[in-house]
Amino acid sequence: MQYVKTRIFAVLLILVCAFLVYYNWNQLWREGTYSTKLASFGPVVIVGGLFLLLFPSMAGKPTTTAQKVIVMAVFLVGLAAGLVNWFLMDPGLFGK
Repeated sequence: MQYVKTRIFAVLLILVCAFLVYYNWNQLWREGTYSTKLASFGPVVIVGGLFLLLFPSMAGKPTTTAQKVIVMAVFLVGLAAGLVNWFLMDPGLFGK
């Protein structure tokens, strides 16, 4: 019960950024343009929201070295997801 606010915040982060990623893909399909920042950083927030949803006790500033490593690993996974999303949106940008 003590982590309800953190989990609600995590769900809101996931829903808002998932909608924004969907909107970015929809804009790409309809107009042929997209936001590179949203393509790369939208998935970062989604992965961070999933992490907060699963581990609400990790919310806040990391204090120990182990917590810092975990947060950096989650961030790197999010960046990798963003890079994959960006590649799928514009594969010609990365070469053939």
